[in-house]
Amino acid sequence: MSAELRGRGDKAGDRAAGRDRTVTDGALADRTALVTGGTSGIGRAVVGHLSEVGLNVAFCGRSAERGAAVAAATGASFIAADAADRADCDRSVDEAVAQLGGRLDLFVACAATIFAAPLAETPEHIFRELLEVNLTATFRYSRACLAVMRRQRSGVIVHVVSDAALRGIHHIPAYSVSKAGVLALSETLAAEAAAHGVRVNAICPGAVFPGMQTTAAGYEHHAEDASTWGPAPSGRHGTGRDVSNTVLWLASDAAAHVSGATLRLDGAAGVATRGVSCA
Repeated sequence: MSAELRGRGDKAGDRAAGRDRTVTDGALADRTALVTGGTSGIGRAVVGHLSEVGLNVAFCGRSAERGAAVAAATGASFIAADAADRADCDRSVDEAVAQLGGRLDLFVACAATIFAAPLAETPEHIFRELLEVNLTATFRYSRACLAVMRRQRSGVIVHVVSDAALRGIHHIPAYSVSKAGVLALSETLAAEAAAHGVRVNAICPGAVFPGMQTTAAGYEHHAEDASTWGPAPSGRHGTGRDVSNTVLWLASDAAAHVSGATLRLDGAAGVATRGVSCA
């Protein structure tokens, strides 16, 4: 290798190319975050991990009891809000930004609900409820958070979606449809927000233990015996920590040029003949 080429690998050159951007302890300290669905499951794991590495975190949820418990365990600020309620959305975002000192660096959309039944057995009001909680609420919160981030000219939005958005899952069709909508929202929002310094990405977890499928009607037995899920080719199920690690990376400067991406987080289940859904 010539001296000229070797010289291009100096520290300044690496910095210009973004190669020194790594996730290290304290790299996200003092940044601010809002998490929906933060009282249980993946959302709870995200709240805990963000708080652990030094972010100032506010999180939303419907259960005051669970919210108080998570707040006590993590030091994050709980805001009681129903993700499907338009007024609660606007109020909770305003309240979070005020609590976080007028700035919002990261929004993580985790709030979701699920219904397990074939399409022919899915009542229309249940279908509408899943669209309202999983898709419309994510749209509302993303729109409200984007307005704050546009004023700052910076920010990161992460949508926790599902592998069900990438392929139709026969026993959770309404959930699959609602999550596919969130994936489309993430991609279109990324294109719109990029010019304003805001990055938007989606994470599509596969089976996460414990997760939403452990509480879905008819699937409670998964909570007691994870082996009934059938592990991914990687040999294990996903965890909330797997998801929160990915959120941290996307929020960091190490992912400064990553926007509009869909990250499959399923241990290769989606590209193999075995593996189950869903986050």
